[in-house]
Amino acid sequence: METLAIIGTGRMGSLIARKLQSNYNLILIDKDLRKCGLLAKEVSALATADYSFLSHADYIITALPAQAFQKAIPDIKAYVAQHQVLINISTDTEMVTFEPLKGLCKLASAKIIGHAQHMTTTGELPLILVDGEDSSVRYKTAEVFSKIGTVCFGDEKIVKKINNIASEEGIKAALNIKKRLEKANVPSEYISFAIRNVACGTMNAFALGDAGPFVQKIIQKLTANEKTDSN
Repeated sequence: METLAIIGTGRMGSLIARKLQSNYNLILIDKDLRKCGLLAKEVSALATADYSFLSHADYIITALPAQAFQKAIPDIKAYVAQHQVLINISTDTEMVTFEPLKGLCKLASAKIIGHAQHMTTTGELPLILVDGEDSSVRYKTAEVFSKIGTVCFGDEKIVKKINNIASEEGIKAALNIKKRLEKANVPSEYISFAIRNVACGTMNAFALGDAGPFVQKIIQKLTANEKTDSN
């Protein structure tokens, strides 16, 4: 069985570890050894803060925010090798950040269109956009991430735009729902259920093209209002 190292055990790193635990020997690297150790115990992995363990991996996934990745580059650089594929999943970090590692290992990215917590709690399938320095690297990366979601090849830059717009509009909707329900004197403890269950469920049905008659009426009403406003 091949070995896969994950640098960073936050929400997305943890999700990936849980999804891939049956397919690879896992090495988890994080400066928070307690958090890393608890996850390692759950997924039968090796937990460490020592980057030298990277030398044992076939694949390395970096699940770090941009500022942390910059600091980690010297540690990563010391232990990567030509046969390894290093895959970046952070939407805030693009291939140009990998320049110091170019030629030392194979470089790829796998950017996830999805929310880690939502995928964890609901099992929702994410879309993963894979890019890499050549077709062989892209295919190898796609093989790894096909075990997590649906995979497509494409430009990694579009994922940041998608996630930012979707997150911003989702928060706008949540804030508007909260405001309207408060104005309607709905008890505060009910509001979370309205957002999590009704709003999210309705949006999910719409996205899947499975909106029922009630939602269809709302769509028709909103579409009519938009046409009136534009005139």
